[in-house]
Amino acid sequence: MSEQQKKKKAGTTTKPSKPTANPKANTVNGKRALYQQTAVNFQQAANDMVAAGVSNLQAGVCDMQKNINKMQMDIQGQIEKYKQGTVAFQSGVAEMVEGIVAMQASIANQAKEHQEYIKQFYG
Repeated sequence: MSEQQKKKKAGTTTKPSKPTANPKANTVNGKRALYQQTAVNFQQAANDMVAAGVSNLQAGVCDMQKNINKMQMDIQGQIEKYKQGTVAFQSGVAEMVEGIVAMQASIANQAKEHQEYIKQFYG
């Protein structure tokens, strides 16, 4: 076993105090490690984007549900006003019908009175 492997296994390796340029960046293993790290970075960025997208989507759905509920309440209010207006209209129609019936009865009475007057006048 090499000295580095022994130190690594024993946990006695020393790390440099400041980061240095990767001396293996030009080797195949160095480039492979760099590509793997880049893939990990891309995967993390993709995961972050998915999490942000889901969060934004949930917020949008919540807002949409609030707006739908508000519209539903507004529509229910309009339906109630329409029902009240319909009831008032029907009540007005009923009053008009009663007035027409009363007017017809009054006209019939007037016609009867005129006929009696004509009979009395002409004999």
